[in-house]
Amino acid sequence: MNFFIFIVSFSSIVFIQAFSIEKDPCMSNDACCEKIEPGPFAFSYPKDTSLECPKNFSMSASFLWMAFYEEGLEYAINVNETTAIQKEKLEFNPGFRVNFSFDRELFYVNIGWTYIRFKDDDFAHPGTDGLLGLFLPPETGSLTGASSRISGDFNTLDMNISKPYHVSRYYISNPKVGIQAAWIDQDYHLRYFTINRKHNVYNKNDFWGVGLEAGYDAEFIMGKNFTFYADVLSALLFSKFDISQIAETLTIYNYQLSDSFYKVIPNAKIGLGFTWSKMFEKKTIKAKLKVGYEFQQWWSINQLRRSMDIDPSAFKVVSKNDLTFNGLVATLHIDI
Repeated sequence: MNFFIFIVSFSSIVFIQAFSIEKDPCMSNDACCEKIEPGPFAFSYPKDTSLECPKNFSMSASFLWMAFYEEGLEYAINVNETTAIQKEKLEFNPGFRVNFSFDRELFYVNIGWTYIRFKDDDFAHPGTDGLLGLFLPPETGSLTGASSRISGDFNTLDMNISKPYHVSRYYISNPKVGIQAAWIDQDYHLRYFTINRKHNVYNKNDFWGVGLEAGYDAEFIMGKNFTFYADVLSALLFSKFDISQIAETLTIYNYQLSDSFYKVIPNAKIGLGFTWSKMFEKKTIKAKLKVGYEFQQWWSINQLRRSMDIDPSAFKVVSKNDLTFNGLVATLHIDI
């Protein structure tokens, strides 16, 4: 019996030694700590940053140059024409995004904040048959001119967990789920001009929401330092709107409207671009420069009302009311 145990033990040692993975003789020996090699994995394995002595922390800062467009902001229409007046040229506005990530072995914890300050203004001249204001009662009469000015603050806070891993040698997959919070405050000031008179309409459209999000990030490795990335993210937010509209005119067509209500609002984001990376400080710091294009769609954000009659109760929410952003994103990402 003892001889049988000896034979089994000796055979096990020989088998392990025969099939064990030897240490790479070319591996650098000046690392500040013992480096744990991942694997072996049959089909997929966690993303490797190739850092020596990683602290499992990363951060990034992004500059956003975004054009925004919001439906339902048509403020005037020429008499006998079917097309309402709204500024067609998209103005680009600056913004920023900061992200922090922590590697907790089983998954990554990601926290990000995005801010965009947007504003725009426009002026409309009357046609040959006159001009009508769309945020005034229909009986107001013809105008000699009209102008609009919108300003707003866009904020999102994303907190999610993810797990990037290699599906193949050249493709990194990274699904993620989490929580998103958002708040968007808008002021929309309209001026309607008649002969020797100016009529002001002040509109506020404030939104906040919180809910669940899910997304997917993909990286295609194109070379030693270059990758192509594609990101998608979508969320459903339980949201609250606070609406305020005040028309101050020199006629009898003054009105004041305010409302607060709750809705479930979806949004989606997609980004594409390229990444260049480089190691520093004996491979203890990895820097990435990312340049890409991003598109965001927020459904049913504009909840302003239009007057259908001089009756104060005859108001209707604008028929088209989505908010979109699209533009360039430049990011500096640091892994340590």
